[in-house]
Amino acid sequence: MNKHWQRCVPLYDVPLFTRAFRVLCAFGAVACVLALYRELVGLGPASGMNDGYAWGVWKTFNIMVLTGLGSGSFAIGIAVWIFGQHKLHAVMRTAVLSSFLTYASGLALLGVDVGRPWNFYSILMPWRWNLHSPMMEIAFCMPLYTAVPLLLENLPATLDWLQERFPSIAFVFAAAEQMLRNVYPFVLGLGFLLPAMHQSSLGALMLLAGPEVHPLWQTPLLPLLYVGAAGFMGFAFVSFILLLAHLVWNRPLDMDVLCTMSRLAAWIVSVWLAVRFADLVLRGVFALAFKATQPAALFWLETGLLVATIALGFTASRQQNPKLLFHASLAACLGGMLYRFDPTMLVYQPIASAHYFPSVMELVIGAGFVALSIAAFALAAKHLAILPAPLTTWMAMERAQTIAWMSTSTQDETLGCAAAD
Repeated sequence: MNKHWQRCVPLYDVPLFTRAFRVLCAFGAVACVLALYRELVGLGPASGMNDGYAWGVWKTFNIMVLTGLGSGSFAIGIAVWIFGQHKLHAVMRTAVLSSFLTYASGLALLGVDVGRPWNFYSILMPWRWNLHSPMMEIAFCMPLYTAVPLLLENLPATLDWLQERFPSIAFVFAAAEQMLRNVYPFVLGLGFLLPAMHQSSLGALMLLAGPEVHPLWQTPLLPLLYVGAAGFMGFAFVSFILLLAHLVWNRPLDMDVLCTMSRLAAWIVSVWLAVRFADLVLRGVFALAFKATQPAALFWLETGLLVATIALGFTASRQQNPKLLFHASLAACLGGMLYRFDPTMLVYQPIASAHYFPSVMELVIGAGFVALSIAAFALAAKHLAILPAPLTTWMAMERAQTIAWMSTSTQDETLGCAAAD
């Protein structure tokens, strides 16, 4: 079956600038203007952050949560290159593009959040590094991961498009593609190493908070659990994108690939939950989950969503049911997002008198950058060969382009003859 899904195909049969696309771009433009305002006036007037909560939603959601969703390239790459799931090659372009956009959005908001962003050049000066800080590792690994492996892995689709648009200099883009193939083994190595490092360091950051994080989440295994959560969130988010593309743009579905990703996500969640529950029991804090408290309710909401992921994921893959696959991927995304968000915000209490709620400006800026990422994905999918498709779809696109070209040529000839007469 996989041989029929060898090509990714642009969205050639849908309009480019839709109303939803314009709304997303407008929302993103407002967010950019507000981000500039924040840079001019500082964090105090623009955010709800305070001395107790020096981290706002730009870090706790756009960095901690969205980079977990954007781990599809990391998770699927490991499945393909280490565990031999070569059929997942069909969705790699979707995975690397979604990863690049979520990471780029998070890094942009990190620049908005940092109190003195103009000092970011210090990362280029090794003698100023704090080698004992997980935050330094994140500040180094995340930009490097975005600028090298993710950016380079997105180049082939762009080079293919450039070769078609500019056939007279196609040899230049072909040479660039060959150079990329030569360095790809090193890119692949960085693509595994860097996300493993910074995803574990994101968990290590919350270790530094100590008792300020509720005991149901605060554990020495946080770095391991953060990497595991990135794994199942990556598979689930790529599945969610493909299923949503099917609903919005009527894209065909490769049920074999989707079912494989659903099973892998369900297995990772099963092992992840087993490790987490064993840790709670061994640390003697599991009884806290049965108290009538907000942290206990959040804990069981996370657990319920991930248990639903297991049940729905295995059932959907066995029945090859797209509706159940959609629900399984959504449950995994929500459960992982909640697990990432809880210890950094909802169950984080630095001092009893400290409280934080994001300002309207914070929410608009954070959501606006997400809107720009969605618009950028739609724009790329409509121009570049990103979304997987069967060979029949590719052939239909070729026929549509040939007909359009012939129609344009005929009109040109008609106009030329009329001018001559």
